[in-house]
Amino acid sequence: MDDSGGPQRLKLLSYNIQAGIDTQRYRQYLTQSWKQVLPHRDRQFNLDRIAMVIHGYDVVGLQEVDSGSLRSGFVDQTEYLAKQATFPYWYKQVNRSLGKLAQNSNGLLSRLRPSEIS
Repeated sequence: MDDSGGPQRLKLLSYNIQAGIDTQRYRQYLTQSWKQVLPHRDRQFNLDRIAMVIHGYDVVGLQEVDSGSLRSGFVDQTEYLAKQATFPYWYKQVNRSLGKLAQNSNGLLSRLRPSEIS
């Protein structure tokens, strides 16, 4: 129950951010595949748009996040989105490290303090 006596709602979101790459058509997976490896100026703009979308949620699971490699301009995207969307708690899990080229990860953002992360 919340302060008004009504039920509390928890807003959850799962979001595949594709390392900040904006793909609009299937052919772009081929024609713009270089964006999977090299940095691009639009990536920051896309991350800021993603931050606006996720801001209204309590817990957000992120897939296909880059944790700070060449392709993201060495930006830890989980941390960046947490700060931009004002999530006080965040965690990243690198699931495939290609060194400085790519750091494929999952991320978790939360407004609720976790009791344990394992």
